[in-house]
Amino acid sequence: MENIIELTRGVPPTKSFAVDKLSICAHDALAGYPDKILQYSQSFGFLPLRESLAEIYLANKDQIIIGTGSLQVLDHLLRSFPTGTLRVGFEEPTYDRTITQLKRVQASLLPCPLKLEGVDLSALRKNLEEGKKVDFFYVISDFQNPTGSVMPLEKRHELVALAREHHFYIIEDLPYRNLRYNGQSLPSCYELAPELTCMMSSFSKLIAPGLRVGFMILPKELVHRTAKVAEDTYINPSYLDQALVYEFCCRGWLEEHLVFLKELYSHRRDVMADAMDRHLTGLCDWKRPDGGFFIGSFVKQSVQADVLMQHALKHGLKLTDGRGFYTQGGDQFVRLPFCALEDEQIEIGIARFAETLKTYPG
Repeated sequence: MENIIELTRGVPPTKSFAVDKLSICAHDALAGYPDKILQYSQSFGFLPLRESLAEIYLANKDQIIIGTGSLQVLDHLLRSFPTGTLRVGFEEPTYDRTITQLKRVQASLLPCPLKLEGVDLSALRKNLEEGKKVDFFYVISDFQNPTGSVMPLEKRHELVALAREHHFYIIEDLPYRNLRYNGQSLPSCYELAPELTCMMSSFSKLIAPGLRVGFMILPKELVHRTAKVAEDTYINPSYLDQALVYEFCCRGWLEEHLVFLKELYSHRRDVMADAMDRHLTGLCDWKRPDGGFFIGSFVKQSVQADVLMQHALKHGLKLTDGRGFYTQGGDQFVRLPFCALEDEQIEIGIARFAETLKTYPG
């Protein structure tokens, strides 16, 4: 079928890129400090941007590592431990690429089911009570990828209390935190316990993913081991890309751009949620998110992911495999990104998804 609607990746639309402003930033960065951004340097990242982030997050600049996307800094952190030695808990479903990284370092996986009332930490608590060590717990506390959910405040306090009592670290992934469209912001785990939290975020969703600028604020005892892996991997990340981000932020353009992004994405969120109300009621369960890029849908009928995706293609729709967000199962989960699609594409895509479910074979 022609005109396939892709409800797959959560990518910013091209119209969200401030190309003219970034061109100015690139010119001024190259003209202003070429010796700093075109030469080999430290693996920690561009110092002015680290200092700026330190002011924003009330952190020590020496505990901030900027890398080629926040996911790579996470990979450096995980690789700083011997392969096969880590036990890591996380929400399930969760970001599929994090699961891939954890499997790559042969970590022992401890999934905790994500429910409407927040993550169920029973499995984590049981492991801890049995004396089993846990090194990290990974959480996307604001507008989670893939469900769009927000971790309730009481769950944040519960996780922090467990981390303090049992001496493990929280890895808090916050790429969507600034993309809140309604509701009140909650304290992050990092704000509740900075000494226990590896807080990671990026400028991919806020400026442009192609710049590949992400960062992590680490407890001081984890910083140098992570930076050493980064140094051994690529000596240093691209300072030019980081300088563009720094110039963009220094001019106050990020704050201006966020106003545009929130208007753009909140509208598309509403278009998708309204379409789901019309077409998917009775077929799926979901919750309208307060921010981010995604609406997580749980198909009520029994389906197999392979069959569902192939059947959807016959209806002109490409879906993401929900099993990638789980260690086991996930057939009935479908992540629906609204960020990159125009209104008509969203409307047609959701209608096709409903038709796919209504005509699902068997």
